[in-house]
Amino acid sequence: MKISLAGPIDRRLWLRYLQAGAEADDQLEAQLVRAEKLLLDTAQPRAVYRVTDLAALPVEGASVRRHLAGCVRAAVMAVTIGSGIDELIKRTQITSMPDAVILDTGASVLAEQAADEAERILKEELAEKLPDMYATSRFSPGYGDYPVACQREVLNLADAPRRIGLTVTASDMMVPHKSVTAVIGLADHPVTGRLAPCSECLLYEKCDLRTKGKHC
Repeated sequence: MKISLAGPIDRRLWLRYLQAGAEADDQLEAQLVRAEKLLLDTAQPRAVYRVTDLAALPVEGASVRRHLAGCVRAAVMAVTIGSGIDELIKRTQITSMPDAVILDTGASVLAEQAADEAERILKEELAEKLPDMYATSRFSPGYGDYPVACQREVLNLADAPRRIGLTVTASDMMVPHKSVTAVIGLADHPVTGRLAPCSECLLYEKCDLRTKGKHC
């Protein structure tokens, strides 16, 4: 699947990840502009997906089961913005940790934007190939109580290691790091899926956002 990222990177979400308030001051804005150019110049977005029977999908946890309720098939999706981003962040950590943090958070936002674009294209293609099927929104391992460890099976189902070079370590870290895996339910009737409430999250007791009255 070919995806493109022309920018801009979502400033609102970027600032939220940086916990920098609703607006950037002049100095931070200049840093964001420089970082955005570096990220967009370096990113090499790639994505892959595969439609599979629901029985083949790892569906541990109540959150993903509720999300896929009523579905008979699923599309597994894997997206990365490339190993060059990891290298860029590592190099910048040597010279400027503040700039590295800005790059790291911006790359996380950019990976989500790449996943949004991949999901859009995926659904357009599925509408042509499977016109009688309805799709949910995407749901990623690590969301709600869906274990992060399940992303290994998702990657393998999508053949992501071979097709786009996206792998996972023994500690469940994806390589390249700025990558997204997700499942999208498919049904023969309209479905929307279900957002996972904070109470189902595996990090509920440790979540800093929740203690501040916010959510991810």
